[in-house]
Amino acid sequence: MIKKLSCHLSLALMLTLSFTAPAQMRSDPSGTWGGTIVTAEGTGGLELTLSRTGTEWRATMRLRLSGQELTPAVEALQIDTDQITFTTKIGGTLLKFTGHFAGDTLKGTADAYKNDAKVGTATFDLKPGGTMPALGPQTGGQMADPNFDAKVDHPAYKKNGPKVLFDEAHFNFHTATGRYKPFADLISNDGYQVVSNQQKFSADVLKGYRMLVISNALGAALMSDTSAANPAFTEAESDAVRDWVRQGGSLLLIADHAPMGAANQILAARFQVDMSKMYTADPQNSDAGSSSFIVYTRASGTLADHPITRGRSQSERVNKVIAFTGQSLKGPADSFAFMKLGDTAIDTMPGPNANRISAAGRAQGIAINFGKGRVIVLGEAGMLSAQIVGAQQMKFGMNRPGIDNRQLALNIMHWLSGKLK
Repeated sequence: MIKKLSCHLSLALMLTLSFTAPAQMRSDPSGTWGGTIVTAEGTGGLELTLSRTGTEWRATMRLRLSGQELTPAVEALQIDTDQITFTTKIGGTLLKFTGHFAGDTLKGTADAYKNDAKVGTATFDLKPGGTMPALGPQTGGQMADPNFDAKVDHPAYKKNGPKVLFDEAHFNFHTATGRYKPFADLISNDGYQVVSNQQKFSADVLKGYRMLVISNALGAALMSDTSAANPAFTEAESDAVRDWVRQGGSLLLIADHAPMGAANQILAARFQVDMSKMYTADPQNSDAGSSSFIVYTRASGTLADHPITRGRSQSERVNKVIAFTGQSLKGPADSFAFMKLGDTAIDTMPGPNANRISAAGRAQGIAINFGKGRVIVLGEAGMLSAQIVGAQQMKFGMNRPGIDNRQLALNIMHWLSGKLK
């Protein structure tokens, strides 16, 4: 459910600024500066805390952007007379901050770069002891639910859990510190060691990791850009992931509705999975209010019996799951569809003249044994998130009452890591 919702926060920094020439600088800029940061999506918050030991300056920061609160590390900090510069990384985006102290104000710009290409500019306006705007979703936007309970009472791994590489190097709409933070927190509390990936895939990058998570990779920074549907991965990267899985790695590949399906098809094809590259709905198997909120249950037969849906005990049994639109998938003959679309499911594209194609016989959740490794491909990302949307703060994902999406997320990881046979 991403149409009309906010794009990845790193894609929002698309507004230019000219700022006021500095007046006399404060004698000591130490302390906390807070205020606003303005992006193309609207106004967020920035808080910067400066301290000094001798001649060495240090800084910490908090950012509130696109409904997320982040605490990225401050790097390359320099304070020279009335000017401050520093950098930070958010996902695969490098932000370069330049500001000027002018009395009791600190104003400046933050330029965003992806793969050495500038993708936008934001502006900030801070004051000593100033406060950031309250955290909240943009109109029509989506954000990670700050109240989601990610605790795990009985972790699958007490110590030395599997190392999970979480991809953030391919314009991913979902990252471990952004809209997929609840998922990353949940599996971390289950004992997995989550590490963000900032590099193109290769044998060396994947070496030493037991699992790889990719959620909604794109071919361009802006989802609205026509090139967003271009392949998110190169042929060499796709080969590297395939070979790594064949040798014993486990892949969770999540690709939502258009343009994500087209962007991820190159990698999915390495495992003989076909992506519809459209939008999927099912009016007969849907949650009240939306035919694209697709309901999967054991009673209807759309939620198939598999170790992923059985879990390790009765308490881990999955009986009902909701997917929030997404696309349909078709796996190879030896794959297992544990989330099977009903006979009334359709694939379509937005617009009054969109062609409707039957999605009967297809799926939104597929499990594959591949060589010595395992693969799960999901055709919808919201189901493993825990988000709130819009002014009404509608819940969708693992935080939605009355469904088993939270347990599904844990069971998927248990199967990929070998806890479930």
